[in-house]
Amino acid sequence: MKDSFAFIYVHAFNGLIRVESLDTAKHVDQSPEWKHVATINPHVVLEQILRAKGKDRNQIIKHLLT
Repeated sequence: MKDSFAFIYVHAFNGLIRVESLDTAKHVDQSPEWKHVATINPHVVLEQILRAKGKDRNQIIKHLLT
């Protein structure tokens, strides 16, 4: 399976979260309204979130958005 990446953005004014593929991320990067906060391998991160419990799960998610 080919590795894929997800690009995570947070809206500068309202905090809305958006996750994009490489193709659409190129367009979002041009907008000053969206701040790029992380680039991840979604398969790895999803597995980490699903295996984590409570506080650890929240910490993983918080880390992705800062």
